Amino acid sequence: MLQAVADRAAGYPPSERPQFGAQAARPRAGLPTLMLRGLTRTFAPGATIYAQEDAAEFVYQVASGMVRTVTLRPDGRRIVHAFHLAGEIFGLEREELHHCSAEAVCETRLVQCPHSLIERAADVETAQELRSWLLLSRDKTAERSSHLMYGSAFEKLAYFLIDLAWRTQAQGSFELAMSRYDIADYLGLSSETVSRTFSVFRTSGLITTRGRRVTLLDGRIRRIGAGAERSPHGPRGFA
Repeated sequence: MLQAVADRAAGYPPSERPQFGAQAARPRAGLPTLMLRGLTRTFAPGATIYAQEDAAEFVYQVASGMVRTVTLRPDGRRIVHAFHLAGEIFGLEREELHHCSAEAVCETRLVQCPHSLIERAADVETAQELRSWLLLSRDKTAERSSHLMYGSAFEKLAYFLIDLAWRTQAQGSFELAMSRYDIADYLGLSSETVSRTFSVFRTSGLITTRGRRVTLLDGRIRRIGAGAERSPHGPRGFA
């Protein structure tokens, strides 16, 4: 029963739960397979794709690599709003200007599609797929925000890793293209807390790490990410 509650809280239907260790992950069923058409551009690590308050003239789809969307607070602190992975679409805005900046995390190839083409889409099926993608993206973004806003350090990092495993369709093992500083600014934690939480997960047997590769070993990390279980070895007051 606890497992079922945790799975529902984490937003993973039974057919889409991330697997661990040597177990094979299932493909993500029911996701839109929309592919944008447009100019293909390549960006070096750290390159700006668009800046905050630039005109929102294009919509982008990640062909390979990873993109982070960021804003700077008045006090100079950075907020990472999202990481966009291969196949994912970003850059759609309700207003005429971008509300944040977008940067390549690593060498990244993008398909750049004029916003006007999407608005004039004559292909009804494509328009429907885009709406389906945006609805799914909105729902997952709201889910991530609730976890990352109210969770402990353990819950935030666990949810982050489980979410990446699901989005990359990984077999429980995947590369972290982003830095610990990126992760910290995304989770609303210090980089030191992120490093300590990784250490707790390793010593608890929940994950292994080798360089940038993370392997999820134990289903308990999903329950921690759902808030149904806490890490048993965290220092008092740390979580």
